[in-house]
Amino acid sequence: MSLQYPLELLSGQNDYVSFSSQEYRPNHGSNETGQNFGGPPSQGTNIRLYMPTTTPAVKQGADWGGHNFSGPLGELMRNAAIAATGTIEATKMPTSFEEGKAMGEKTVSEAKRYFQDNSKLAGGAAKQFGVSVAASLANTEASQLLALQRGEIYNPNVELLYRGPKLRGFSFTFTFVPKSQQEAQVINNIILEFKKWSAPSVAKSKMYKVPHVWQVTYMSGSGPNKNMNAFKKAALTDVAVQNNQGMNMHMSFEDGMPIITTLSLNFTEVDVITREDHHKSRSGTNVGY
Repeated sequence: MSLQYPLELLSGQNDYVSFSSQEYRPNHGSNETGQNFGGPPSQGTNIRLYMPTTTPAVKQGADWGGHNFSGPLGELMRNAAIAATGTIEATKMPTSFEEGKAMGEKTVSEAKRYFQDNSKLAGGAAKQFGVSVAASLANTEASQLLALQRGEIYNPNVELLYRGPKLRGFSFTFTFVPKSQQEAQVINNIILEFKKWSAPSVAKSKMYKVPHVWQVTYMSGSGPNKNMNAFKKAALTDVAVQNNQGMNMHMSFEDGMPIITTLSLNFTEVDVITREDHHKSRSGTNVGY
């Protein structure tokens, strides 16, 4: 069973957008990429809506941020931390308290050796530490104090660091203008479906059951459109309905149905996009996710 607008939409010939809801499943039961393949069967009614003139921009965001390792002190601490991390990663994970203690002692020893091998840098770091103490008395920073005293600042040693991927968000807006009483009822049913499955349900002991997530798919003819991006399962975070948007006055049909109904849907995908996801074998498209 499905609902579609407009009624004359030919699913075997026209491009359209398909929406189906599924019970939410957490990602910790998924494969090594974090993606939940398969999942529970769709619930509710499949919804088919006309292809918008302009589809939503879907950004693949990445969380990059600059971090300062100012002056010789920052450089020394950065390099020492990198060396210690390398030692930890190269050491077998401890299985007992004694092994853990030995790994800690080795890490401290490596850091100490690094400071000894970089005595020249350590000398500058000691001076910078002293300037920092003096700057704190003036409620300022070491570089600001140096700028005041001799017109120079410490090299910020800026590094652009990757923190991780971001979840993608996207939105659709559809405008419904019913041409018959039957189409008006379909429009109401479509709106009700989106509202119903994106809301929590009351479980036992006054707990709430998590709303369903949605599979959104661009369709062309009888199958997914391989030349448009795919979507991962997404939570419907906002459902907004507005009647007679842009009109100078309220207008409705004899039964009270508004002349124009605008439906806005905001989605956020429940999983991040990995490099492997963009392969055609996984995304099912020529352009990935």
